Amino acid sequence: MAEKKRKKKRKLRTWVKVVLVLLCACMIWAIARPFLQKEEHATLQNETVTKEYVTDTDVTIMIDAGHGGMDGGATSLSDKSEKDYTLEYAKQIGTDIQKLNPNIKVAYTRESDEVPWENVYSANYELDDLNGRTRVLNVANPDYILSVHFNSREDASEYGYESYVRGSDSASDTIYTYIAKNLEAIPWSKNNGCWSTEGYPLQIVDLVQSPSMLLELGYLTNKNDVDALDNESTKDKICMAIAKAYCQYIKDNPGASQRQDLTEIKNIPEEILPDDLKEPYKQKQAEREAQEQAQKNEQAAQAAQSAPAQ
Repeated sequence: MAEKKRKKKRKLRTWVKVVLVLLCACMIWAIARPFLQKEEHATLQNETVTKEYVTDTDVTIMIDAGHGGMDGGATSLSDKSEKDYTLEYAKQIGTDIQKLNPNIKVAYTRESDEVPWENVYSANYELDDLNGRTRVLNVANPDYILSVHFNSREDASEYGYESYVRGSDSASDTIYTYIAKNLEAIPWSKNNGCWSTEGYPLQIVDLVQSPSMLLELGYLTNKNDVDALDNESTKDKICMAIAKAYCQYIKDNPGASQRQDLTEIKNIPEEILPDDLKEPYKQKQAEREAQEQAQKNEQAAQAAQSAPAQ
């Protein structure tokens, strides 16, 4: 009889253990389920986002992190150099572009604080730096150029983002409208518009072959802009907004980008031209000068004929 009671107790203990294990399993599942669902949802979202922007393309985007090396650019209210902001944001934008569409190639003018074309002994460092940077872009000849910068003003109330493109560059102009729409959805700062460089030429925009945009992402002299730009979450949102704009434009416009012919532009510094363009540029310049001289000679002859006889 005692043996039967012991067996019953053992059976009860076994069932109690089973029930406890099941209860623990249920509790663990109940706790973990929301996190698993969240992770699954995030995975599905990432797959959806990637599929949304993926297109079969051989497009290359070259991202220029403004300043660098000896040139720190502006200094923010948090005592951080513009060159550090531009590098962080440029690399994050490039990473996000390739997340959205791995078929898009991304290149950079610099990937660290080392500037490959820098000449520390230059008598005119800023000009040589600009020429070196422009030459890198022209030699690479990508489909699109994005130069990342940040603004500064004495007036600390100035804030917002803006871009500069050449007047004939409809691609960069359209891409900026995509960028602005995405940034407004965050929302991020204030849209100060897309400006033509026609009245104020910028070498990195106007003297390159590719569609090129100089993008000022915020004011380093405005507290609200700086606080947000220093925030990792805000940085992620801004960079992804820009990446989506480029990927969307490339998907909507799968053809080759429209490059400008540098030989049609007067007085380009020879050092910014790729080697294969130097001779054609000289020939075009000589032809242009000959035509201009012929026109002057013709005008002088016409003026002489119409002058009253002495």
